[in-house]
Amino acid sequence: QHVPVLYRGADSAFPDDVRQRLIERGVQYLYIECQHEKQYRQYLEHNLSDILADPGVSSAEKSEMLYLSATGIMEDVMADPRSGDVVPRSRNFVENTCHFLLEEKHALRHLLDITSYDYYTYTHSVNVFVFSMALAHRLDLFEPRQLRDLGEGALLHDLGKSLIDPEIINCPGKLSDEQWKEIRRHPVLGQETLQTQGINSPLALDVIRHHHEKLRGGGYPDGLVNGAISQPARICAIADIFDALTTKRSYKGALNSYPALELMVREMSEDLDKEFLGVFVRMMGNPD
Repeated sequence: QHVPVLYRGADSAFPDDVRQRLIERGVQYLYIECQHEKQYRQYLEHNLSDILADPGVSSAEKSEMLYLSATGIMEDVMADPRSGDVVPRSRNFVENTCHFLLEEKHALRHLLDITSYDYYTYTHSVNVFVFSMALAHRLDLFEPRQLRDLGEGALLHDLGKSLIDPEIINCPGKLSDEQWKEIRRHPVLGQETLQTQGINSPLALDVIRHHHEKLRGGGYPDGLVNGAISQPARICAIADIFDALTTKRSYKGALNSYPALELMVREMSEDLDKEFLGVFVRMMGNPD
C-alpha cells in the first residue's frame, strides 16, 4: 500500500526543472487532496488560456482541464446566480473554448468523450454547452462573435433553475401542476437575472429564454412556432434534450447515445429542427 507524501505545498513553486526530474524518475502523476479541488479548479480557470496554448499538453488533457474548469464555474454560478462575476467568468471560458475548438484538430471528440453521465444542474449546463458548440461548429452558420454569444447562452441556459425551490428541481417523482408551472419559469428568470448582470447580447438572451420552444408550438415560455424560433435556440434545444436523455438522474437511468438519438428522431423530429437534428446525429456518430 502506497502512502502519499506532500511533494509541494500550496506556496511552493513548481518550475520546469523539477517537473522534468520527476518525469526522468518515472513519476507520472501528482495528486491533489479532495479538500483542495476547488482551489485547483480556480487555478485551471485563471490559467486556462496558457494551458490551452501549451504544445506540451495533449488535446485530451486540455479537454479534461477545460471541462473541469467549466464545471467549477457553473457550480459557483448555480450556488450564487446573482454574483457579480458570472458574466466575465463565463465569457472568458467561452472565448477560450471557441479558440480551442478552432485550433485543436480532435478537440470536439475529446470534449464529447468526457461529458458527464451523472446529472447535476451544473454538469448539465456544461454538457449542453459542449453539444451546442459542437453542433454550431459543424453547421458552420455563424460568425465568431455569434458563436461566442451562442456558447454563452448555452452555458447559462438553465441559470434560472437556481432561483427555483431546490425541492421542486430535485423532485424524484411526477411534478404537480403548480410545481410544473414553477419549473416553466426558469427561462424567463434566467434571462431577467442575466440582463441585470450585463449580458446584453440578443442572441445569448434568446437562447436562454427559448431553448424549450417547439416548432409545432406548445413549448414555453412564449409558445413560439416554426420560423419564430431562432437557429441558436433550435441548436440549444437539441443539445438540451440529448443531454437530458443520456444522463442519469435519481428517478431515471441514462440512455446510451444511439437509443437517445433514435428516440429523438422517431418521436421529436416534428418539434425539433430536422436538418439540425440530422447533422447532430451524424456528428455524434463521427465527431471528427
